[in-house]
Amino acid sequence: MMRLALLLSLTVATAASGVADSGPSVISEAGVVRPGDRYVLQGDSWFVGPRCESRVQVSQRENHGVRVGSARVRDNGTFTFTRRVPRRARLGSRIVLDVTQLCDGTGTTRTVRLKVGKARRTCPGTASVDGVDYQVKVFGGLPCGRGAEAIGAFIDTDIEPAEWSCAHVDPELAGYEFECIETTRPGRRVTASRL
Repeated sequence: MMRLALLLSLTVATAASGVADSGPSVISEAGVVRPGDRYVLQGDSWFVGPRCESRVQVSQRENHGVRVGSARVRDNGTFTFTRRVPRRARLGSRIVLDVTQLCDGTGTTRTVRLKVGKARRTCPGTASVDGVDYQVKVFGGLPCGRGAEAIGAFIDTDIEPAEWSCAHVDPELAGYEFECIETTRPGRRVTASRL
């Protein structure tokens, strides 16, 4: 097994682990979306039955609860909602969305936050695997440290890390050799190209 050395000059913030709440949830496929691009929300474990609305309502909190759309809750409790970010949206601004479903007149709401910004970022430093240096790029708000750790482990072992889908890529076509995509948030991905 090759020795893996990550030489990225950055600070990695690790989220505190906790027990996930049961019940309805909603995530954005990417944490950062460019002006003019679409964001995608994925819902899971929402209520299905005659006493609950068959659709969730999506409203934008920073516009004082203005409704931006709705999505049908499938028979398995999931939904998908997509909307385009206005082209005039300011870089660095936040989009805070409330997703609400009514059951017996009582609403259950979950909140999701997105940032308007650049969809791609070149990470500082390099990732080095067995003496070969790679330039790492992250997409969709993926932190450089998390992306470099995942793709470095794949380059080193050729085994996909948990929660990632990784592949060798034709550098002539794609411009990079390796790619890893978060399985739960496919808008967040990382690439590595040999320097």
